[in-house]
Amino acid sequence: MSFRPRDPKTPAIVAPTMKKWSLTETREVGHFRIFAVDNSDLFDGDGKRRGDVYTMRCSNWCHVIPITPEGQIVMVWQYRFGSDALSLEIPGGVIDEGEEPIVCAARELLEETGYAAGSIEPFGSVQPNPAFAGNRLYSFIAHDVTFSGETAFDPLEELEVTLVNQADIAQLLDDGVIEHALVHCALERFLRMSRLGRLDRRS
Repeated sequence: MSFRPRDPKTPAIVAPTMKKWSLTETREVGHFRIFAVDNSDLFDGDGKRRGDVYTMRCSNWCHVIPITPEGQIVMVWQYRFGSDALSLEIPGGVIDEGEEPIVCAARELLEETGYAAGSIEPFGSVQPNPAFAGNRLYSFIAHDVTFSGETAFDPLEELEVTLVNQADIAQLLDDGVIEHALVHCALERFLRMSRLGRLDRRS
């Protein structure tokens, strides 16, 4: 496919002209507690077989940017198996089957930090990696969060809560202290919308 310069008179986002490809004859080849691996035959938009591909089946996830009445963001340090390192993140986790994303966000906030939200609102969603997975990450902002009780970690979890000033978030992102890509994405959007005045004034 060759590059076509955009006519400056057309919108920045245009509909694709290519046909959607398709997966058929999907076979599960492994199940590993938090995800499954499938192998499927791949056909292009004209019906020509292009080969076979492997994809991961994961549950949907959520995370939440919790803001205290003083304007600080509640974050957590936790150990990540994949990177074998501690990671500074916002609270989040797997959405249980049948659970609403916003309910999961409030639950994960309380379980991982001991903080409860005064109010919580959606903050968009993204596909974590559509190259090989079809799940979705839902983001939320929680306002007026206050400490209300004990945490409830999963058996393979340990987290340490830290309060971060909003003014320090950009530096933590730029310095590589916050490295989780999905957390990075949510916080960058939070900073951009804050600058544009498009967030609730409470945040």
